[in-house]
Amino acid sequence: MALFTDTVTIYHKVSDSEWKRTVIYGVQWTDREERQNDNGKISIVRYVSVTFPKGTYENLSISTEDEEDCMVYGSIEDEIADEKGKRVSDLLKKYPKSGIIRSVRDNSNRSHLKNIKVVLD
Repeated sequence: MALFTDTVTIYHKVSDSEWKRTVIYGVQWTDREERQNDNGKISIVRYVSVTFPKGTYENLSISTEDEEDCMVYGSIEDEIADEKGKRVSDLLKKYPKSGIIRSVRDNSNRSHLKNIKVVLD
C-alpha cells in the first residue's frame, strides 16, 4: 500500500494581482471530521492535513504568512484573479477538497522520515 500517491495544487499569493500556482505529486492528503461539544452545542469541525515527504517540498514556498494561500486536491488549471468567479472563495466553493493553509510543521530536520505537514481548513 503506497502512502504518498496524492496530488495537490498550491496557490501562493505573490502580490495583490499575482498568484503562483504549483502542482505537487507524491503527497498524502488526509481528511478529518470531528464532533466538538462546546457547552452542550455539538458542531462538526472539518480539517485536512497534507504530508509532503522529502523530495516534494524543496523549492516550495508554504507558509501561513498570507491568509489567502490555499491548496486544492488534484492537479487543476484554474487561475485566481480579483474578479467574480475567479477569487479564492470561488475556487474553494468549486472544489470541496480544498482549504486555506492554517499551519505548517517543518520536520525536515529529522534524521529519517523527513517531511513537512500542512493543515488546511
